[in-house]
Amino acid sequence: MLKIGKINFANLFPIFHCLEKEHLYEIISGVPSELNSLIREGKIDVSPSSSIEYLRHPELYNLIEEHSVSSFGAIKSILLFSAYDISSLDGKTVLVSFQSETSVALLKVICYEFYGITVNVEISDTPLIEGLTTHPAYLLIGDNALFESRRSVVIGRKLYTYDLGQLWYEHTGLPFVFALWIARKDCNPKLLSEFKISLMQAKKRALNTLSEIALLSPYPVAILSKDMLVSYWENISYDLTEKHMQGLKLFESYLKK
Repeated sequence: MLKIGKINFANLFPIFHCLEKEHLYEIISGVPSELNSLIREGKIDVSPSSSIEYLRHPELYNLIEEHSVSSFGAIKSILLFSAYDISSLDGKTVLVSFQSETSVALLKVICYEFYGITVNVEISDTPLIEGLTTHPAYLLIGDNALFESRRSVVIGRKLYTYDLGQLWYEHTGLPFVFALWIARKDCNPKLLSEFKISLMQAKKRALNTLSEIALLSPYPVAILSKDMLVSYWENISYDLTEKHMQGLKLFESYLKK
């Protein structure tokens, strides 16, 4: 039986809902940074993982084609909350979530390549308001970013909110690939082939039934309503086309500078 990594964020809830409903796998849940370590160490066989994990260790993995977590513009769940305009953050220390390496790397690329500034980062798990009392900006990802996305004022000051997917798209015209489905190269070929079929079926079923799946969401309606969830999911690109690969390769080229 394959060991499958599962990202505990709303972005992949529809696909995992369908995948787990129809098929039996050993599911290991975690945030992206945790799953990156688990698949690298051989403790899981297949996982949606940070795109930067694949870029750093291509010798370990096979890419599962046609699947990703990407956006053509705003992703809505990778957000930089700042007390200042982004161009004013040069030389400052920004708090970042421990949960995603790709998003932190993307923040540095955006700041340096598109705004000509350099930011330092400090990993944190403190709440947004607490973090912004001591630091000028805070990068949140996943559900935490979604929950805080409607906040416009913090500690009496205007809050600037930057969607990293939107900033990337505005400057490159390409989608940004936040996560890829990858399999270890030592994964059982037969089981992997069967999983690929199951994953494609789950994706198709999920994208055709988003409204129904939203009704089964574990998130409180007061925080993420059905309409908000469906809008969020419809905004995500779960495919992996040539355009996606162009965006991924451009990101890789920036990382190598």
